[in-house]
Parts: sequence; structure tokens; C-alpha cells
Amino acid sequence: SNGRHLFVSPRVLKDYEITIEGERNEINNLIQSIEERKEQVEQFSAMKETEDSLAAEVEAKLFQELEFYSLAGGFMDVEGPGIEVVIDDGTRDLEAWESPNDILVHDLDLLMVINELWDAGAEVISVNGQRILDNSSITCSGYTVRINGQFYGKPFRINAIGDGSRMAAALIGPGGYGTILKDWGLIFKVSITDSVKIPAIKEDRSYKYMS
Repeated sequence: SNGRHLFVSPRVLKDYEITIEGERNEINNLIQSIEERKEQVEQFSAMKETEDSLAAEVEAKLFQELEFYSLAGGFMDVEGPGIEVVIDDGTRDLEAWESPNDILVHDLDLLMVINELWDAGAEVISVNGQRILDNSSITCSGYTVRINGQFYGKPFRINAIGDGSRMAAALIGPGGYGTILKDWGLIFKVSITDSVKIPAIKEDRSYKYMS
């Protein structure tokens, strides 16, 4: 200071050089560490986007499956092309050996028609508004028929969603159960339609024993 020169020994200069070089290396290490952190952040961001996309895809798939099983399980109203069937007691004159029961609609008649519809590719079936499921029951009770615990009188209206032409042909073709009922004197009508509406089940489905 004050215009005077200071002389530094070579040893001090060497120490300065070592210090500066050490700090330079430390700076380079920090720069490298920052770059590595940037790469990690980018990787994590990409992973998060992938996970978010995957989560959204899984969620959409789950909702799709939920909707399908709700439809198949009878928990939702459904609509589609199919047929409408009307079955009613016969009105023809009885032969001397016949009973009035011979021209009445019985539970077996409904069951046979329903089975033919399933065989013909029906996806959903209802009888008088009652959705027919794997645990549905149809039994005679006097002049009425009990369906899923509810009593219904004639006429019986069966709705089915599926290939209307195929189902109708199965019922009223040669050997079809609809043809048999008509030949026996019962009323049997089939209509193919573009829009059949079948309601959801009205009772809760509960399972107590299976797991």
C-alpha cells in the first residue's frame, strides 16, 4: 500500500494456486451436481406424467368394467334392438276331453320361451317388466304367475335385446316353441323392434354365503 510493492514468496503463490484450483474443482463439481439434479427432475417429471397417464387409463378401464358389470348384473336400465313377445291364454273352443288349463299360459311356457331366447343370443330379457337374471324364479300361482316374487296375470309380455330376426325365427320357425303354443291354441305374437327398453332389477342383490 501507499505505493509500496509487496513481495510474496513462491510458497505463498503456490498455496494460492492450490486454493484457487480446489475452488475451481468444487465449482465444477457443483455444476455437475446441478446438471445431474436437473436430469433427475426431468426423469421424475416424465415418470409422474407416465404414472398420471397410467392412473387415468386404469381409472377409465375400471369405470368401463364397472359399467359393463352393472349392465350385465341388472343394476342399470338398458335399451337396444330386439323383440317384444306377447303370450296370452287361448280363446278356442275346448274339446270334450280337454281342461281349461290346457289353453292357459303356465310358468313352463314362459321358461321355454325364455330359454329359446337365450339360445338365440338374447343379451337381456324381461317378463312384464321384471328383469330375468341368473337367480330369477318363475312359478305358477293359480291363475297368475309369480316372477321374482311378484304376481302377474295375463297377458305376459317378454322383451329381449339382441338380434331380433334371429330370436323371432327361433320362436316362430318350424319347431319353435311359439309355433307350438300357437298350434295348441294360445295367443302368441312377436314383433321385431329397433328399441326395446328393459329396466334394472328392483330388488337389491345380496350374497350371504359365497366368498
